[in-house]
Amino acid sequence: MQRPLSITLFAGMFGFSVIVSGILALYATQTPAFGFPIAPDAADTLALRIKAIRILGIAFAVAMMLLVVFAKSPAARNTLGLRWVLGLGTSAAFLRGIGAIAPMGDSDVAVIALSVIQLGAEGLAILLLYGDDAAPWFKRLR
Repeated sequence: MQRPLSITLFAGMFGFSVIVSGILALYATQTPAFGFPIAPDAADTLALRIKAIRILGIAFAVAMMLLVVFAKSPAARNTLGLRWVLGLGTSAAFLRGIGAIAPMGDSDVAVIALSVIQLGAEGLAILLLYGDDAAPWFKRLR
C-alpha cells in the first residue's frame, strides 16, 4: 500500500515539532532560573532533571513516530495522542505561564510563541492520523 498523504504530512509536521521541542528543552534549561526561591545547586539539579525528562520524551516520541510511519501501528498512534496531552505539562509555554520558570528576558515572548507553535504543530500532526485518509493505513489484513 502506498503511504497516504496524511501520513507523509504527519511525519513532516511531527519531525518539525520534535526538533523545535528539543531546541526549546535545551534553551529553557540552559540557565536554571525558576520562578520560586531555590538554592543554586538544587536549581542546577532540577534543570538537569527537566532536561533529561524532555530528552527522554523526545526519544519516545520519535520511536512512536517511526512505529506509525513504518509499522502502521495503531497503538503507537494512540500513544502519541496521550504523549501530547502529557507534553502540555512540560512545555515552555505552560511552565512559564504557571510561574515555574522565571521570565527569560528579551526572548521570553519568542520562546512562548515558539512553544505554542510547536504544541499546535504536534497536535495537528497527531489529528491527521485520525482522518479518513489515514484510516486504511492502520487496518490490519487478516
